[in-house]
Amino acid sequence: MKYLCIPLLIVSLFTITNCDTTEPPPPPPDQFTLSATASPAEGGIVNPSSGSYEDGSNVSVAATANEGWDFVNWTGDRESTNNPLEFQITSNTTVTANFADMRSLYTVNLIAADAEDEISLVFGQSEDEDFVYAPPLPPSGSLDARFLADGEDYYTLIKSNLLREASWELVYQTGSGDVLTLSWQITDTQMVGALIMTDSEDPAQSNQLEMDMRSESEVQINVNDIERVFIHFSLD
Repeated sequence: MKYLCIPLLIVSLFTITNCDTTEPPPPPPDQFTLSATASPAEGGIVNPSSGSYEDGSNVSVAATANEGWDFVNWTGDRESTNNPLEFQITSNTTVTANFADMRSLYTVNLIAADAEDEISLVFGQSEDEDFVYAPPLPPSGSLDARFLADGEDYYTLIKSNLLREASWELVYQTGSGDVLTLSWQITDTQMVGALIMTDSEDPAQSNQLEMDMRSESEVQINVNDIERVFIHFSLD
């Protein structure tokens, strides 16, 4: 009797021929989220405020301050004073843009006095501008003091609190003697700048008078030497 032998090679070739050599696709990259907010909300905006990014992506977040505010820094998962904030994202990230309120709110009650009389004036900065016109000039030999601005005379002159620099020009005459005493009281709701009285329209070029009105409260002026004074406000 004869036996039929089937070579094992055929089986082996069949097995090799039917092997699946395709590699599985790589897993998708990790995704991370960004959340950015402004503090306080009225201080400004951030862009973008949110998003989803692949692991290792470059991210840039910009903070824009509203009028009267300044950007300060970033806090949260990333801390920096750079603006925009730029980094590679490698995890879910939350950041906060912090803003400082630079709007000045203050009122100064100013008294101009000679040996016999006095006049009350008011100036400052507020959300609402305000003014009170001064009456016509009195005759020579009478006490007078007033602010000059844009060709008008004022007893009260409140300017916008959005101004980062503001100036007031004060003119005067005495009715008795040559010495005018200026005294003042500041009602400081929020003042983040310097308030200087000088004898020059340019605060950098004062001659005989330069006084920090926040640390002093009175000055005596010889009207023959200094005909007018200027009050300058500027942010620190």
